Amino acid sequence: MKMKKQFLFVAIALLAFAACKSEKDANGNAPNDTTNQATPTQDALDRIYETKTVLDSITGEAFEVKRPVDPISTAISSNPVSIPDAVKPKPVNPAPVSPQQKRIVRVLTKDYWIVWALHKIGHKGLNHINQGAWFKFNPDGSYQYGQFEKTIGNGAWSWRYEGDKAILLLDSDKVGDDREWSFLLGSDEDVMVWVGTDRYHTTDTQCKLQNLIQPPRNRKEMGFEE
Repeated sequence: MKMKKQFLFVAIALLAFAACKSEKDANGNAPNDTTNQATPTQDALDRIYETKTVLDSITGEAFEVKRPVDPISTAISSNPVSIPDAVKPKPVNPAPVSPQQKRIVRVLTKDYWIVWALHKIGHKGLNHINQGAWFKFNPDGSYQYGQFEKTIGNGAWSWRYEGDKAILLLDSDKVGDDREWSFLLGSDEDVMVWVGTDRYHTTDTQCKLQNLIQPPRNRKEMGFEE
């Protein structure tokens, strides 16, 4: 009887150990364990974010804010970097109710949205660098993004109204790639315009996106010179 109890104890211990191992990923980390995930260095953060002085619209007082250096992604840059975010996005189904809400979700989740043109005040070269960036919004609230044939990352998207403005929020799995845009859909539903928001201090940036069945493989397929 004593040996049976010892055998049962060992079996339970082995099962517990196996269950513990099954909860770890290929790198030996538990799903919510960020112990071995890279923490961005200060140099990396300085590369990803810049400090800008802005004026309070009510008081007129100047104050400093942090904002993304790159308009679309840290990986789409003359000095690219890509750092996984320890906090993973959690997609939520947009669950549209009204006809207008259903139209917006339907158009957003149609095929791929390609950045055709981008303008950031005082930065002429950014249009060429960011053309060909793409977004694939899924009905479950998740999205993928990249440029040409390269996938950069994924995340969770959501949208809301602020007054008469439609606002798109992108929560990326890469450090520095979270974005917020006010957006307008074209009447033909194949063109969209994004403008940065006050919350992210990116109102000096806007871009035009075109809807395509698949992302272009290169600039030539977009009709541009390489």
